[in-house]
Order: sequence, then structure tokens, then C-alpha cells
Amino acid sequence: MNARIIWALGFLSGCASQPPALMATGHMLDLTHTLSPQFPYIPVQNKTFPFRIYPIARLSSDGVAANRWELTEHVGTHLDAPNHFVENGASIADIPLSALLVPAVVIDIRPAVARDPDAVLNVQMLLTWETAHGRIPDSACVFLLTGWSSRSGDQQTFVNADQKGSLHFPGFSPEVIDFLLRKRQISGSGIDTLSIDPGVDKSYRGHHRLVAAGRWAAECVANLEQLPPVGAAVLIAPTKVAGATGAPARIVAFW
Repeated sequence: MNARIIWALGFLSGCASQPPALMATGHMLDLTHTLSPQFPYIPVQNKTFPFRIYPIARLSSDGVAANRWELTEHVGTHLDAPNHFVENGASIADIPLSALLVPAVVIDIRPAVARDPDAVLNVQMLLTWETAHGRIPDSACVFLLTGWSSRSGDQQTFVNADQKGSLHFPGFSPEVIDFLLRKRQISGSGIDTLSIDPGVDKSYRGHHRLVAAGRWAAECVANLEQLPPVGAAVLIAPTKVAGATGAPARIVAFW
């Protein structure tokens, strides 16, 4: 993909005025996990289940190969739409393209997570990051790198539930979501865990704040450790389904 195409994508998304780093073509990175029945899912009794795939036609007998899928909307690398938590909020199909091709920043909290799996990004940590890397650009997606992708091959360690059923994985604090909405003009947030909220938050406070403002959340994102802290653009392409509260997505970064 050449610089002219990247510039055109930026222009269509309203990002053509962004710094030239968005138009560079030196790197292209897939931020998507391969979806399979082995990929972890968030456990909700009698509601959620792992991805399922079954053949419905075979080349040997039917002359064509095809499969049937069974899945929830929020499995694998996926996007949450505002209607996931807000009545009459925008569905996946309603999210404009201008909100899906945006600058990307990556905030690395792996040292904090190594000390405490319930670690959260707070406002002071974000401001410290900005001191080193500059102000978060308008329309950006703020990705949180927690290192949790290293657990993606195992349901038990990825979910990390205790004996009482509480989940333990890192996330965004509600206060930092408020800050990003009020003080920075973000398009959405992303994370390499099952939820932008820490696992112990059963009321999903960050989600409620984010989607009430019409923003989206990308979850179970892969390869964030390979993405630079600043200077990349990200294209998020969820399956476009009418009324969907979420959908598996292919997420690709360019810089």
C-alpha cells in the first residue's frame, strides 16, 4: 500500500490534516487475533459460549466447501457499539467510517500489571505518558497495552476468575475514561483484554461512560506491543450487521 492510498484513506476519514506520520507506509500491522473455538470468551452463565464452526458442505461430496458459524457478538477481537450499553445508541452498522480510521496511541501499563492483575490506567498515569509522548491527538483511539494477549491461548488464565467467580484483569479506570471524553476528543478506546473495564468491575462503569458519549471500544486486540506509542493510524473494520451491539473486527495499523 503506497503513501497516496494512505493519504486518501486519511482524507476520507477526516484525518488528512493529521501529521505526516499517519501517511507513512513503512509498516502495516495486524492487531487481530485469529478467531477459533479455542479463543477465550467472557463467561456469562447460560448466555455466552466459545466460537463454533461446523462444515455444511464439503468439496469431496458437494463440490463446494462452506461452514456454519455460531458466535456471540463480543468474541475474539471485536468492537463494542454504543447500543451495547445505551438504549437507542448507535449500532455497529451506524458507526461512521470517519470514526473507524483514526490516529492510534498506545499506553503501556505492563509493569503495573505485573505487580497487580487488577491494575488500571488512571489520569496521572495518562498525564505522565503525555509528558513523554505528547498530547493525545484529536479523534484518536487510545489503546491500553497490558500484556494480557500472552494469555490468549488459555480460557482460564485469560479470564482469570477467582474461587468466587470474580474476574481479575486490568483495564481503564472510569475517571480516565471521563478525562479522555471531556479533555481529549477520542473516537474510542482499545485493550488487549476481554473488556476495557477491569475484570473486578461488574457494573462496567467505563463502558457506560464511553458509549453514552457515542464512542466505541475495541477489545481482545492483538500485537499492541509492536505498535509505536504514537504516529500510527488504525483502521477498524467490524462486520456490518444491522442492530448489532458488537461484531468481530479486523483491525489494521499503518505507520
